[in-house]
Amino acid sequence: MTTLYEQTVTPLLPVDPDAMANMFEIIYDSVRQDFAITVIWFQECIRRKWGVVKDINQDEHMIKLVRGDGIWWVPIAKLLLVERI
Repeated sequence: MTTLYEQTVTPLLPVDPDAMANMFEIIYDSVRQDFAITVIWFQECIRRKWGVVKDINQDEHMIKLVRGDGIWWVPIAKLLLVERI
């Protein structure tokens, strides 16, 4: 049986350690100062949400991003970009 197309997945490049340190700083500032951030991560596809980080689960290595219309648990290992709004 032949397929009409072949799906090619390009692996994501690892995040630079300096960029990761900067993302952690923004995340901790969001927790302490209660301000919104934008988070981009990969989870089956690239996802982008904004909200305030209300919790960091160190056992599961996830952050809890909260806003009025939802809650997202974001895996720290899958972070691509974190920005202040």
